[in-house]
Amino acid sequence: MAQSAEYPDLRWMPPRAYGRGRDGKAVRYIVIHYTAGAERSTSAEDGAVYDQHRTNGVSTHYFVDSDSVVQCVRTTDRANAARNRGNRLGIQYELCGTVQTRAQWLDAASRATLRNAARQVARDCRKYDIPVRRLTVAETRRAWTDFPNGPRGIVGHVDCTNAYPEDGGDHTDPGTGFPWDVFLDMVRAELEGDDVSAADVWNTDGLIKNPSWRPDGSTNPYIAGKTALAILMSEAHAANVRATQAVTAQAQLAAQNAAILKTVTGGQVTADVIRAELATFQDQITAAIVAQAVPLLAEQLAGQLDDITQDQLAQAVETVQRKLAAELAAGGTGA
Repeated sequence: MAQSAEYPDLRWMPPRAYGRGRDGKAVRYIVIHYTAGAERSTSAEDGAVYDQHRTNGVSTHYFVDSDSVVQCVRTTDRANAARNRGNRLGIQYELCGTVQTRAQWLDAASRATLRNAARQVARDCRKYDIPVRRLTVAETRRAWTDFPNGPRGIVGHVDCTNAYPEDGGDHTDPGTGFPWDVFLDMVRAELEGDDVSAADVWNTDGLIKNPSWRPDGSTNPYIAGKTALAILMSEAHAANVRATQAVTAQAQLAAQNAAILKTVTGGQVTADVIRAELATFQDQITAAIVAQAVPLLAEQLAGQLDDITQDQLAQAVETVQRKLAAELAAGGTGA
């Protein structure tokens, strides 16, 4: 098994097609893709084998799955995954999987893939002095037009598509459900020297602590809290949407039967009265979701994090409670 000369701990599986050098350009950003394929533990190797035989000229710098990272093209050379401009400025990462919701990106298999990708992205960020921030479409455009002085950062394939319409691309990966906030926090944690990433902190059974994360056996409260909050906000928003749908259905039913209500109640109960009461009920539902969700988060954090004080916990709970209530009232997800 050949190993990468650039990163000796990575398996090396060069593709059939790639470009020597970068045609007068240089690395300015990292491009995140998905493969639109399976999430098996061998998917990175399978993707690399496929690129060794495909005849359409497509290639990537890395394939990443839940088990490994495979390097296919040196970062000083051009991989062919984002048309013309994106290829010449970007380091291409193919995350094994397909279009998913945010919750699916945070499940066990995808979470492990995100963790592996973040670890390698951090190494390339360090090597090329790339800040851990997602570029806007306008900034992605300026990375080309203002080269070599344009912005640097991390983009999705979709950002290259939108930034360079003259290249004729149409890909929109990694999709609107990709958890950019969680992923960028993972990369930051790697760069800051923490052995723990957000993906390590959360599993299907809740928050867990692995003694190998830090020499003293403690976990990273910032990453743990951010990840737990992201999942909490998503789940609470989903519960609130279901409640809102139920309330809306009741209001519609009241409106449809306004004449009957007026007759039966002698005009005491009208559709407007029903709607007002349902609106109050909706507020009560939102308050109940916040009241139940936030203490659960606090209990998980307090029980699993060794290095968080009661004062820090109380302050965090108060902040989360305000933010969650505001997000639910506005119909947001906290993403």
